[in-house]
Amino acid sequence: MGPLGSSSLRGLVSDSMANQSLLLDACGAINLAAAEDLDTIERALDTGFLMVDQAAPEIGYLRAEAGGQIVRAPIDLRPYLLSGTMRFLQLAEEELPQYVRLATMVDDGEAATLAVAESRGLQLATDDRKARRLCVELGLLEPIRSLHLLRSYFDATALGEQAVRERLVRIRDRASFRPGRTLISSGGPHTSVKNDRRDRILSH
Repeated sequence: MGPLGSSSLRGLVSDSMANQSLLLDACGAINLAAAEDLDTIERALDTGFLMVDQAAPEIGYLRAEAGGQIVRAPIDLRPYLLSGTMRFLQLAEEELPQYVRLATMVDDGEAATLAVAESRGLQLATDDRKARRLCVELGLLEPIRSLHLLRSYFDATALGEQAVRERLVRIRDRASFRPGRTLISSGGPHTSVKNDRRDRILSH
């Protein structure tokens, strides 16, 4: 069994999902892309990542510094698609009615992601509050948070405190993942985090 089924995630995801792929929404993909370790995370957790086509356009940008100014840097998933770390999924015809129904409650990408997770029994990874609530209503497995994925990754690779801190700061500064000060200063994910999806793309 791979690290995904280890004690750091046991209770959040069933052992039967170990060595299989996780379905990401745009929010989760942004946070993991900001860590700049997506390929390494895939190998360390012995899992791949999936996204539905409708969620990909919602990924948008990461914050970056250029010439002393904060700019928007488009997230490029092509390297992860080429390496096989990530795969895109299309909605099946039988998933369309549920997709349309859910799209009245959440955005298109979230609706498609939830419809696919329900139809195909996939484990979803998301920090989006509304999506997590709908998972409960749909009877889906409890979604995995970005924090728990990162914790499992840190444990599996035995990263030092400085390396952990650098990745958490990157995510805090570049994406929507907001670790608390104690979390970053301690160099490890041992406290709660905040996630503000509205901050994932810089306002004009």
